[in-house]
Amino acid sequence: MSWKPDMMNSRMPVQWFTQQYNTHKFEYTTVNVVQLRFLRFHSHASFQHITLKCTGNQSSPTATAGLASWIVNLRGDSGKIIDSRLIAVSRKNCEVHMLVKVRGSTELRRGDMELLPVRDLGMELNSTPSNISEISLVLGPLCFL
Repeated sequence: MSWKPDMMNSRMPVQWFTQQYNTHKFEYTTVNVVQLRFLRFHSHASFQHITLKCTGNQSSPTATAGLASWIVNLRGDSGKIIDSRLIAVSRKNCEVHMLVKVRGSTELRRGDMELLPVRDLGMELNSTPSNISEISLVLGPLCFL
């Protein structure tokens, strides 16, 4: 998926991907609700990789600083914002790699397992550098252990 910074609404504190495309949430066509419940029930942990990449004038220091200074929010399958303690983030130039890892706590109560898969991504933008023409989002596979 790609996101155009010029389409962002500067009046909103968090810019959500799904708002830009007028959709309810990210869809995963290879797994249905019943399969997802089964995987959650029989797993002790799950994880998913997410990558954000900006395109534009990469040689400009403001392009790199722009993406690095944005605060990324993730909304889980349960509709809740995923706590930042569950997200490992690494930033390099105009790329942000995130790993969301959640664990179940007991057999009856699955802990944070309902947070994955990621259903939306929002960014808190202080400013949008004019040299960033597009931000692409890649949702990695959802893995259960």
